[in-house]
Amino acid sequence: MPEKFIDIDGVIKEKNPSLYQLIPGFLIRYVSERIVRERILNQIMVELKDLNNFEFCAAVCKRFKVTVRSVGTENIPTEGGAIFAANHPLGGMDAMAIMESISHHRSDVKFLVNDLLMSIINLRGIFVGVNKFGATPRENIRRVDELFGSENAVFIFPAGLVSRMTQHRVIRDLDWKKTFISKAKRHKKPIVPVHISGRLSRKFYRVAKIRKFFGIQMNIEMLLLAQEMMKQRGKTITITYGKPIYPASLDKKRSDDEWAYEVKSNVYNLVK
Repeated sequence: MPEKFIDIDGVIKEKNPSLYQLIPGFLIRYVSERIVRERILNQIMVELKDLNNFEFCAAVCKRFKVTVRSVGTENIPTEGGAIFAANHPLGGMDAMAIMESISHHRSDVKFLVNDLLMSIINLRGIFVGVNKFGATPRENIRRVDELFGSENAVFIFPAGLVSRMTQHRVIRDLDWKKTFISKAKRHKKPIVPVHISGRLSRKFYRVAKIRKFFGIQMNIEMLLLAQEMMKQRGKTITITYGKPIYPASLDKKRSDDEWAYEVKSNVYNLVK
């Protein structure tokens, strides 16, 4: 049997056994094979299985002929703790691109990710998992707080989800969670705003809009992200780093939620 690095059936079974019992096997197979493209992804993983962390990210970009262009790298703190907060337009390839970009300046960077992504063994050295679909164990909460308080560079997508299309047909993140603001203030760490270029297909945004129209809570459009990643082949992704925002400027004139909105606006203004 071919080696399986990505196993949708296994992940659902492990993360939500009760849900697994309710989903027909043929539906899981359809999602795995036709939507997530599990076979193709596993083939790529086999090709790159001996590469880890930043080497793996660089190889993925090369495999898909993605060019990563970095702007404003002089704004990257070369040492000491710092929080990099970015928009999340691509849901996969943007993470590969930012890791390829930032690794040339900060080899100590850690990335906060959905804990489902911890199944990607090649990236466990730089990924720190957070449970987005249930209670996060106390030990994980403590570990994440320690990470923000460390001398490492920490990268986060504050929206937690891929960007969506607004009613004005502009691609924008959903609301940014305030966690990165509260951690920056508590641990006195600068925030580096980061803009990542790119957009997904009309199909992705259409599915998201239909799902929202019918009041479906589950983000079913996420199942399309593997397809969307493959559609990035041959494209250029531009990473723009803004000037650091120091914790002393995050005063009490605004709430943490308001500061999160302010930093998000700052990110989009980087490319205006």
